[in-house]
Amino acid sequence: MSGKTGSEPEKDVVRDLRSMPTPEEGFQGRIKCEPEEAKVGEVVEVTGENLPPQDQFKLLWRTNSVDWKIERNSDGVLWQKFFGFKHQERQKVISIVETDEDGRFNREVEIPEDFGGLHDLYLIREEKRINKVGVRIIRSFEVSPNSGPLGSPITITAHGLPLPAANFVENSIFHIYYDNKYTGLISPVTFKGTCEINIPATGQPGTHIVDVERSQFGNAHSYRQTHIGLTPLPGTPDLSWKFELTEGEPVLPPPIGDQVPDSVPRENSGLTDNGRPSLTTDYWAIPVNSSLEVMGAGFPENTEVKLIWPELEGSNIREESFEEKNSVIVRETTGGDGRFAAEIKPAPKTVQGGPHPIHAIVNEKKAATTSAIVLPVFQDLSRKEGSIGDQITINAQGIGWNEIWNQVTILYDNSFIGYACGGDIPGIIEAKLRATGKPGWHLIDIYPTIQKQRNFAEEAFEIPFIYRLPFLNWNSHPQGYHFRYAFKIE
Repeated sequence: MSGKTGSEPEKDVVRDLRSMPTPEEGFQGRIKCEPEEAKVGEVVEVTGENLPPQDQFKLLWRTNSVDWKIERNSDGVLWQKFFGFKHQERQKVISIVETDEDGRFNREVEIPEDFGGLHDLYLIREEKRINKVGVRIIRSFEVSPNSGPLGSPITITAHGLPLPAANFVENSIFHIYYDNKYTGLISPVTFKGTCEINIPATGQPGTHIVDVERSQFGNAHSYRQTHIGLTPLPGTPDLSWKFELTEGEPVLPPPIGDQVPDSVPRENSGLTDNGRPSLTTDYWAIPVNSSLEVMGAGFPENTEVKLIWPELEGSNIREESFEEKNSVIVRETTGGDGRFAAEIKPAPKTVQGGPHPIHAIVNEKKAATTSAIVLPVFQDLSRKEGSIGDQITINAQGIGWNEIWNQVTILYDNSFIGYACGGDIPGIIEAKLRATGKPGWHLIDIYPTIQKQRNFAEEAFEIPFIYRLPFLNWNSHPQGYHFRYAFKIE
C-alpha cells in the first residue's frame, strides 16, 4: 500500500516500550527508511517486507520530553533549587499502514517537530513490537531578515535541537556570535527541539556576520582550532549569515518602565476545603511593586490569621545557608466558613526576587504555607546619552537569592560583557559599564542565566555547560525575562 501520513493523534501516547512484548518468534520481516537522515518537515519513505500479509500496523515514533529539574519542598514552597534536567520518554502513533498480499508496505512519513538525533520508529501490531528502524533528525537553522536599520530584530529559528545530556557528540549546546563577538547560548530546554530567538542589529551601516556554532566537552565557547587529519565535530554545520545594516530610523526599545514583566496567574488557584487549613494565591509570579491576593480555607471560624512574607538572608557561594528574616505581616480574620482573602504587597518593604514562602499563623503556630515568585524590574539608566568613556549604571530590584534567580547577564551591542549578582544586597543590583563605540545608538540587553548546578556530583563535568551565560531564548528559563536599553553616544 502507498500513501501519505494520515491524521495524527492530538496527544502523545505515553507507553513504556520495554513492557511491550515482541512476538514469540522475535522481530518479523524487515523495515527500512530512506533517507536515514532528514530535517523537521521533510518526508522520508518507510518500507516493509516479509511481514504478515494484508494486515494493519501502527508506526510508533519514540522520543522524549525535557524540562528543568527543580526541587519542590514538601512544605509546598516552590524553592526552585536547580538540579539540571529531567527527561520523560514519549511515543506517538504517526501513521497506520497496511501490508499487501506479499507482506509489503511503503509509506511517506513527514518528520515531526522533535529533538535532533536518533529516533526509533517502531512497527506495532496488536500491542506487540514487530520491528523498528532508526531515523536521525538533522538540526536546521534559519535567519531572517537579511537587512534593516539599527535595532531591527534578527530572528534565528532552530529546529531539531538536541536533548540536553552529557554527550558532547550528539548533545552539545549551540551558541550565537555577532561579528565574532560572543552573544549567548540557546537554552537546551526547548519545546520539541524548536526555538526562536531575536537579537538586535547593532553596529555601523554595512555588512555584519551572524554565526551559530556548537561547542565541545561542555565548553562555553566554540572550539576554533583545526587539526589536520582529524574529523570535525560530527553534525557540525557551517552556519553563517550576512546581515546588511542599512541607514534609516533606528528601531529603539520602548521605555524600560514599559518592559516590566506581567504577573503570571496561578493555573489552579482554587481551594479544596478538606478540613485542614490551606492557602493559595491568585498569581504564581508578580513583578516588584505589585501585589497578590492570598486566599485561605479550612481555618477556625472568626479567628485572626497572620500572613507572613519573609525574606531569605544568607549565602550559597560556598554552601547553602539561608534564614527567613524581615517578615511582612498582614492580619486578616476568617469568616464563619473558615475562609479569608487578603492582599499582600511585598514591596517596598522587600525587593528580593525569586521564590518566597507565605505562611499563615494561627495562635502563634504555622497552620499552612504556600509560595509565590517575585520577578525583577529594571530601572532607567543613570544616563541615556553621553560621551565615550562615560560610566553607565544599571539598577534593578527583584533579583533573587538562589542559583536560578540571583544573576543577570549583560550584553553591549550583542557582546556578552559579564554578569551582575544580587546576592550581596538582597534583591538589588547596581551594574556599571563604560560607553564605547562610535557616535550613535548602542543597545544594552539583560538576559537571565543560572549561576551553577547545586549538585555537582550528579553531573560532575557540568555537561552541557549553561551556567553564567546569557539565555538568548530567555522564555525557556524557569521564569524568563528580557530587558533592553538604548544609549546614545554624542
